[in-house]
Amino acid sequence: MKAFAGPAMLLVLVGGYLVHRAMSKEDAPSRDFMELEFAAEDEDHSGTCYSLSTVLIANGVFGNALRTWKTPDQRNQDQWTLLLEAVQQGRNGPVREYRNFTFEKFGEQVRLVDVEASEGYPTDIEENIDKLLEAPHARKSTPVDRCRQDGGTGYQFPRKK
Repeated sequence: MKAFAGPAMLLVLVGGYLVHRAMSKEDAPSRDFMELEFAAEDEDHSGTCYSLSTVLIANGVFGNALRTWKTPDQRNQDQWTLLLEAVQQGRNGPVREYRNFTFEKFGEQVRLVDVEASEGYPTDIEENIDKLLEAPHARKSTPVDRCRQDGGTGYQFPRKK
C-alpha cells in the first residue's frame, strides 16, 4: 500500500494542476477588439491606419515589462486596460515603474482614453498616441485594409501614391 502513496500523490498534484490550467484563463481582449483600427486624438478621431495589435506588436509590447490586461467591468468587453510594470534599479534600491493604457471601442475604432503612469512617463493621451505610432511607422508595419488602397490616409500615416 505504501508503494502506491508516492505515485498517487504525484497523480493528484498533476491532475490538480491540469484542472487549474483548463479552468483558469488569462484575461485579454478578444481578437476582434485587438484588430480594430487605433484612433488618433484629433478632433475627428482619425484612424491611424494601424490596428491596435499592430501598434502594440511594433512597440515590442514595451520590452521586458510585465504585461497584464484587465477590464474594469466584466460585462463590458469594450474597454480594456493594459498595465505595464517593470522594476528598475534606482539610486536607493529598486523602483517600480508602471503605465496603464486604457483602450475603449468606439464603432470600428479603438481609442486610447486614459493613461496613468509613474513619474517620468507622459500621461497626455495625444503625446502617448504619437509615441505609440513611431514604431509602426519606422517598421513600415502592415496597415489596415482601407489604407492599403491608393489615396489611403490616416493620422500621421504616409500617404500611399
